[in-house]
Amino acid sequence: MIYGGGSSEAVSGDSSDGAPPMAAMDAPDPALPVIPPAPDLTGTLLLDRYCLLRKLGVGGMGTVYEAEHVTIKKRCAIKILNPEFAHRSELVERFLQEARAASMIGHENVVEITDFGATPTGSVFFVMEMLVGEDLSETIKRSAPLPWSRVAGITMQICRALQAAHDKGIIHRDMKPENCFRIERSGNPDFIKVLDFGIAKLTGEDGSSGRLTSTGMIFGTPTYMSPEQAQGERVDHRADVYAVGVILYELVTGKVPFTADNFMGILTKHMFEDPPAPSEVAPEAGILPEVEALILKAMQKDRGLRFQSLRELMEAIQDVGTDAAPVVVVPNRVSRPNTGPTQFRPRTAPITLPTVETPARRRSGVFGVALAVAAMLGGSAVALYGMGAAEATEQPVQKDTPEPTQQVVVAKPPPIETPTKVDTPPVKPPDPPAAPAPVRVVLTTNTPAEVFDAAGTQRLGMSGDVGVALVGAGPHKLLLRAAQHEDLLVELKEPTEGQRFEYTLKPRAKKSNVAKTTKPPKDPGESKKPVETTPPPADNPGSGTKFGLKDPFKKMGG
Repeated sequence: MIYGGGSSEAVSGDSSDGAPPMAAMDAPDPALPVIPPAPDLTGTLLLDRYCLLRKLGVGGMGTVYEAEHVTIKKRCAIKILNPEFAHRSELVERFLQEARAASMIGHENVVEITDFGATPTGSVFFVMEMLVGEDLSETIKRSAPLPWSRVAGITMQICRALQAAHDKGIIHRDMKPENCFRIERSGNPDFIKVLDFGIAKLTGEDGSSGRLTSTGMIFGTPTYMSPEQAQGERVDHRADVYAVGVILYELVTGKVPFTADNFMGILTKHMFEDPPAPSEVAPEAGILPEVEALILKAMQKDRGLRFQSLRELMEAIQDVGTDAAPVVVVPNRVSRPNTGPTQFRPRTAPITLPTVETPARRRSGVFGVALAVAAMLGGSAVALYGMGAAEATEQPVQKDTPEPTQQVVVAKPPPIETPTKVDTPPVKPPDPPAAPAPVRVVLTTNTPAEVFDAAGTQRLGMSGDVGVALVGAGPHKLLLRAAQHEDLLVELKEPTEGQRFEYTLKPRAKKSNVAKTTKPPKDPGESKKPVETTPPPADNPGSGTKFGLKDPFKKMGG
């Protein structure tokens, strides 16, 4: 599949669960006449340098074409806003926001936006890198449940891309497998590009955001939508954490946590039902307990109980298989409002429950939260506040309590003390120098391998993109061990953060009844020496600059 980013609907259509993505501003009005499809612009020359070669697909707002730069002959993908939307300034702004958001992030795991402009038909477009591969939903349909070693590498890339977006004040709000495109790059067949920032929320340094949507509007895809997003509340970056948790759930089980006949049924389950345990949904997948815990923690109903950033989620993924304590999952305390089997009414006033204290987190902080649930009793909302304080004020007060008798004590004059020698406090020895920070390196092997210290007694992690943390300076000797393969002892000389090493483990020779004097045949698959490589540079380091996308379209907005 060739795809240039943007709306995943251009290639893959509706979401895998049958519930269509929700975007209030894109909802068609049944009273309006059917708008004819956008004209085919194949063969058109844009900005005197981009020739449209063929149409790749049509989405809800735009059409994606394969194009070629006529001078340097480089292939690219161009997304054009459909003409029927070009006269609506708010839709033009949202369309260009996709380009603005992606170009602001400037990360290797985010689709690269390189140019923009206007078409001869009066619409707008932007230019993206050409991607050849498939979206993650196709991978899930064909191969899920995926092994954890593969899931960890894919999820780490998604987390890095979204964390880079969050660092720039950008919340995706529509994360799903269709918006994660899988390509092959630098020998990695699972290189991920995050797409479609069309409904992203751009916030300023003060937390303010652009008003492209109204309060209460619901945007996103129901299957991956956080509870607060489903209720039309103001969302923050933790909505993306929840969506990544759902994607993780689907990668390790091959199924989504919630399904229903319509989108409202799915949203209701996200708000009020606990997800089934992944190990029960896919018992044959052999899901580790710590993996299940981090998935359920990312999907906590209360955003205050989730991972508070994708960095925390990445740390939990890296800790799987080590001696680190598992993450703490707090039981959800929410109940479905009693509104009948087919009706749903929005939340009105909350019931504030007592603060729930949980065990200390692995890294910092103690979770304390007041969970809000909908209360509908006799057609009216009831709110209970300060339950602990109310109980304290209702305690009976004893009356006629005798006042204590005042006593006067005459003290004797203090004795005359002779001066005593004051001992000089001992001098505190200087603090020992701080230990060097651990260095995380990536070990790539031809078969999944465990990584131990040189003695083979301490397990450090697994090979793969998750990486292994090395403590201390100087060279490190490591033992690589895999089933049905010979152990391999390697030495890393002064490794640096993020450095990649490639190794090949020899298959273990089968026992033979041939006499010892017989010379064994040469193994044609004899491994080569390990090759040390450095991480590839980020694509287009200059892609993080701002283009000033609004300027060419001011006249059109009128």
